[in-house]
Amino acid sequence: MMTEAALTSFLAALFSMMNPIGNLGVFASMIAERSAAQARSTAWACACAVAVTLLIVVWSGSFLLDLFGITVDTLRAAGGVIVLLIGLHMLSNSNSHRHTPTEREDAAGRGSVAVVPLAIPIVAGPGTMATVLVAAQQNPTVLDKTEVSAAIVALSALTGLLFSFAGPIARKLGESGMGVVTRVMGMVLAAIAMGMLGEGLKGMFPGLAG
Repeated sequence: MMTEAALTSFLAALFSMMNPIGNLGVFASMIAERSAAQARSTAWACACAVAVTLLIVVWSGSFLLDLFGITVDTLRAAGGVIVLLIGLHMLSNSNSHRHTPTEREDAAGRGSVAVVPLAIPIVAGPGTMATVLVAAQQNPTVLDKTEVSAAIVALSALTGLLFSFAGPIARKLGESGMGVVTRVMGMVLAAIAMGMLGEGLKGMFPGLAG
């Protein structure tokens, strides 16, 4: 069973990576031409896609790591680097880590944007997947993974709920408000990433631990 500190740290990291508040503006812009009912449907379809994607990572990630010969420590270090880079992007309120202009243009022509690009890669991007994969490897028992899965489902549901009210919330917060939230989440991510990187390097090079 995960310790309270480990569960809290995971929840903070996952919420920061998913950044549902900071992504409200992106969601609102992508469904601007759709009805309220379509927007809600897209929000919950996105939430379901995020949950399914991350649950697959939790329960099948160890098989992929074994297949490619990746250890937990190298995963921690690599995940720390990825999360740190994303955190630095968020600190500057840059969205280049979420999607490229080409992806945004492609999304505009799609009938549904719930899975691509909203769920993947905007909400459940490489950094989010790395965070979940590291947590699953650090807590390998069935009970631990069940707790990780419950956290994923809860935050995915929260994302769907927030996205359902994206228009009013985005207008209330404004660009500056969402920018502040994104920067705060970026600082949290950067701190968590340094911890992941440090733990990974200590595992790879035991001499660093003194």
